[in-house]
Amino acid sequence: MKQILTVFAFTYRDAVRKKAFIVSTVIILAAIAVLCAIPGISSAFKKDKTASENTQQSGETADTQTKEKSKVCYYLDEEGLIPAGLDVLREAFPDWTVKESGAEEEAGLREQIRESEDIALVKITKDGELPFITVVNKNFMSGIAEKTVWEALSNVYIHSTLLAQGISEETIDFEQSTLPGTVETEGSMNLSGYIIGIALVMMTFFAVYYYGYGVSMSVATEKTTRVMETLVVSAKPSRILFGKCLGMGALGLTQFAMIFVFAAACYKLLIPADYLLGGMPITLDAFTVRTALLIVVFFILGYALYAMMNAVCGASVSKIEDLNSAMMPVMMVSMASFYAAYFSMLVASADSIIQKVVLYLPFTSPFIMPYKLLNSDVATTDIIISIILLLALIVIISAVCVRLYSASVLHYGKRLKFKELYRKQ
Repeated sequence: MKQILTVFAFTYRDAVRKKAFIVSTVIILAAIAVLCAIPGISSAFKKDKTASENTQQSGETADTQTKEKSKVCYYLDEEGLIPAGLDVLREAFPDWTVKESGAEEEAGLREQIRESEDIALVKITKDGELPFITVVNKNFMSGIAEKTVWEALSNVYIHSTLLAQGISEETIDFEQSTLPGTVETEGSMNLSGYIIGIALVMMTFFAVYYYGYGVSMSVATEKTTRVMETLVVSAKPSRILFGKCLGMGALGLTQFAMIFVFAAACYKLLIPADYLLGGMPITLDAFTVRTALLIVVFFILGYALYAMMNAVCGASVSKIEDLNSAMMPVMMVSMASFYAAYFSMLVASADSIIQKVVLYLPFTSPFIMPYKLLNSDVATTDIIISIILLLALIVIISAVCVRLYSASVLHYGKRLKFKELYRKQ
């Protein structure tokens, strides 16, 4: 145990001082701070904009009789096909000056519209029994909003027509009304849990890859610099393997703890309590103590599974240049497992066979479990089965990796294949 702790302490201290760890941590924390600051900035901007609009509207109310708005919309309805159409447009477009116009002015108005984006024309003609609405703007990116014009004039025309036929105004208003409503969900999934779940899955893959690569690089560096020969004299290869994996794993947990604590502080300090994302509040209700502990457990187990294999990859090479090719099989397995988990989250339903398989499969369960814990009610039996299968595979892989590591750690020259390493032991 003392040998494992010695290697662990050396590996952890060496890794935590490296620029890669410091720079990546600072970049991630800065990105979190910026993302958490965006809601507060946008909320403040909206408040300032609303206050400015209210002040502007108050000034306009006091000065309506003497000052016209810069944008002018001319309304042409010589036959009076839509009663009160002029008043409706004035209510629908408070930032436009809506004026009545005659047919003789149409040609001149069209000339003005070609020259200015702040002039528009709404023309009402007859098409059979119904009025036909023509909106004239300079181009499709400017002018008055056509859809709002059509909706406002259509509503007032239907209202006046039904009223003329003797239907009461209360009945017309009821017919044109929209029932109030809201959206509720009974499941545990919400927008915040969905986004955080996806982020955690990606962070888990990043950690497995980054810290697994760190284990391989550490082993390969010490082997190529002959430091490993000194280590093997003072500690058994299996102790070195476990110490290095524990050291890099502790480094990963340290970085994750810093990220989560900093993110929680930014959430409390920077995100307004009433801020809505997609019409839904940002909440961390899914992060219970049980959920947080299980996420940490699956992160540790997932890292342990891939770190053992990566350590063997580092020990199997004699030159740093060969490390990437040696790690390729492990990288392919981790990437395939990540994509299997990711696409099953997006495509398959929560109770589908695909998600069950991905949930139980040891190579994929560390990637999908954080998302499942935050967005669905995962049965306790499913969690237990997943952990048992993952632990069983870790024990098997560890036994094989210790044997391969012991055989390869002092081998120099041409890189041995895994079959040759196993026979060499």
